[in-house]
Amino acid sequence: MDHSIHPGLVNNLAMQFMNVNLSEEDRRKHLTAVLEQAMQTYPKDMEKEKTMLMLAMLLAKKVADHTPSLLRDIFHTIVNLISQNLLTYVRNLVRNEMD
Repeated sequence: MDHSIHPGLVNNLAMQFMNVNLSEEDRRKHLTAVLEQAMQTYPKDMEKEKTMLMLAMLLAKKVADHTPSLLRDIFHTIVNLISQNLLTYVRNLVRNEMD
């Protein structure tokens, strides 16, 4: 999964995050758009939430590798995205591990 994320997506996302004039909401929208684009290349039989979570974490890693100074910003935005869109899925994952 890591190798199939197009470098252009990572570069585009890094460029967006370097724009200091973007609000957190704008950053989240850009991240969501990149995630949706990246998800087009993954099998439809995989859970959408699982794919989105994995890709979000991989994108954070790739952006931080590409531009280390963006680690805090990309991490913060991904945590917000997970909190807003994937919190129930993550809680269910934790519950299943606890059982």
